[in-house]
Formats: sequence, C-alpha cells, structure tokens
Amino acid sequence: MAASVHVGVISTFPYNPTPTYGRTVTPGAASVGSTTGIRFQGIGRYALSVDVRLTALNRRLAEGDWDALPSYLAAEFFSYTPGPDEPSAAERFASIVSDLHEAMPDLTATLSDVTPDGDIYTATLTVDGTHENALWGAPGLGAHITWVNPVSIKPIGDRFAVSFDDIAFPELIAVLRQFGLVNPPDEMDRPPPYWVSLPEFLMKVVFTGRADDKPCAHLDEIRVVEPATRVCAVCFSQGDTWPALRLCLICGFVGCCDTSKNKHMLRHFEETGHPIMRSIRMDEGWVWCYEDNAFFETAVLERYR
Repeated sequence: MAASVHVGVISTFPYNPTPTYGRTVTPGAASVGSTTGIRFQGIGRYALSVDVRLTALNRRLAEGDWDALPSYLAAEFFSYTPGPDEPSAAERFASIVSDLHEAMPDLTATLSDVTPDGDIYTATLTVDGTHENALWGAPGLGAHITWVNPVSIKPIGDRFAVSFDDIAFPELIAVLRQFGLVNPPDEMDRPPPYWVSLPEFLMKVVFTGRADDKPCAHLDEIRVVEPATRVCAVCFSQGDTWPALRLCLICGFVGCCDTSKNKHMLRHFEETGHPIMRSIRMDEGWVWCYEDNAFFETAVLERYR
C-alpha cells in the first residue's frame, strides 16, 4: 500500500482555504476528491489541489524565481484564447516580467487575501523592486517601487489564467512616473527627455482591462494609415510644443496627444465625430477608438495598407 502524504499550505500568506484544504492524498492517486484537483509532477505522480498550487506559485513570486513563472501560467487569457498565430498568455506575461526583472534585479511579488469565489480566486498582488537598469527606454533611476492591484485567478488544468482587475489609473501613472516612463505632472505637455516605448500589449491591458481586442464598429472606417506630416499644425501656429502626435485614420488630420495641454486630436474627434486614430510618435502605430474605448496593436493596420 502506498504511503500517504499530508497536503497543506507550504508557505504563510493570508488565505481563505477551500473545504478540501489540508486533506490526505496518496501518491499516484487519480484525483483528490475535488473538482478543482490538479496533477503535479514530482517524485511519482501527485494529485494536488489548486490551493497548494497557488501557494507554490506565491512562494516562487516571493523568492523572485521568475524563471519558474511560465510553468504556472496558462496559454489562455482569463476570458480569451489566443489564435494559432498569436503569442500565448504565458508568453505575453513572461516577456513583460522578463523586462521588469532585468530592470529590477531584486523584483519580487506576493499574493495576499487569496479567496475562492466560485470557479475563480480573487487576490491582491503586490509587486516590489528597485529600478536599477533601463526599462523600455528609461534609464535606471534607483527608485524603490511598489505597485498593488487586485487580480482574479482562474485555474485551467494545472495552470492559471490571470486578470488584472480595477486598475487604478492615477496610481499606475504615478508608478510609471517613478520609472521615468511618464513626465512629471507639470511637464506633461513636453516631449520626454528620452525615448520610451511601453509594450503595446501592456498598454492594451492597462487602457481596456482586457487582453483581447475589444469589439469596435469603426475599424472599417479606416481610410488613411500614414501621415502626410509629423507636426501638429495648430500647436505650431500657436508656438506650443507637444509630447506626441496622433493621426486620424479617417481623414488624415494630425494633432497633439491627450496628455498635451491643447489635446487637438481629442478636440478633432469631438468636432468631427471621427473616433479612430493611431499614434505616430516615433515608430509607434497602436490604434485607439475614442467612441468604443478600444485599443489595437500596430499589427491591425496591416489590414488597411
């Protein structure tokens, strides 16, 4: 008869356990008596519960073992399965985390207040580290940075899909400002001191709260994809500067971005009803629809060239 192994939480963090927590399982058993039971590879085959797998993930995050992260992340997003030609969720998140870890060698994270809620778990994610090296064009400034945000976690097989919930935009902008990725409040209408470029996937998640392309009724209205000029003519005539430029994809109007003091592209939308524009800041090409609050990565423009 095989020996029994007592399964419990391996590390301490505030956790509201499921009824199956702390049970005894047998090596090689096919299931654990729970619909959320998962298999875990070790010496022999163990069937471990989601709560134990989450605890193992939390230990990896707290130790800064970022090489292990992809083995915990599902290929699927929380409510979206990438197509065969798209990067998986695990690849997307691992790429961003790799950039962050390179910039912050002491990067760690913790999950707290982990609570079952039907088929998902809710938690608070805290990310912490020191900005020592360049990140997306911004040099290391030595700032110690902490970001806290709620997340939802959905078990998919023996891995997890993660959704970032209720991203507090002002707090996120404050964190990006600590990295040097966003100008100080009194310099928002000026070009940044160095070229920075956030990953477009990260921008989509931040601006829309989702990883997939939000439905947009205005993509078919696109008629212009390249600018005839790279100057905000209205700002120029007024002797003003701008941090970045946008292109109306319907008529070709070029105006300054929404962080400039004049916001000429936003005004253009309000005056003409043309809702869809793209960034023409350096080599950026991401697309935004004012009416549908939809964000698209640069690749979407290939359909209209």
